Amino acid sequence: MLKNHADPVKISQGIDIVSVPRMKLAAERQGPRFLDRIFTPEERRYCESKRMKYEHYAARFAAKEAAMKAFEIRRQNRFRFREIEIRRRPTGKPVIHLSREARKRFGLPMRCEIEMSMAHEREYAVATVLLLVPAGKS
Repeated sequence: MLKNHADPVKISQGIDIVSVPRMKLAAERQGPRFLDRIFTPEERRYCESKRMKYEHYAARFAAKEAAMKAFEIRRQNRFRFREIEIRRRPTGKPVIHLSREARKRFGLPMRCEIEMSMAHEREYAVATVLLLVPAGKS
C-alpha cells in the first residue's frame, strides 16, 4: 500500500476472465507469432516450463486485460500487450512490471502502486488488478 495512508488515493480496478481452451486454440492455430505478440520472452519461458502451460498463458493474458481496464487504456491507442509484463517475486506472488516508458505512455505516475491477483484451473483463468494513485500527484 501507499506509504502515507492519510493521503487521498484514487483506486481503479480491472478484472478479466479467459477461457483456457480458447487460449490453447489460439496458440495452436497462430503458433509462436501469436505468443510472441502477447507475451515477453521471460513470460514465455515461465509458461513453457509448466505442465499445464495454457492455464499459465491464460492467467497472464487475463492479467494484462485487467491491467488495461484498471489503467483505462483503449485498444485503439496502439497498446501492446508486451508492454505489461507479469513477473514473480521470490515468494511466488505475481506482480505487474512496467518500464518507465510504459508508465509514462499509459499516464501512470511513478508513485502509483499496482496490486494484482490471478488464478487458474482447467477451464478458466481470472485476474484482478488494482491501481492506487495518490490523489493530485503525478
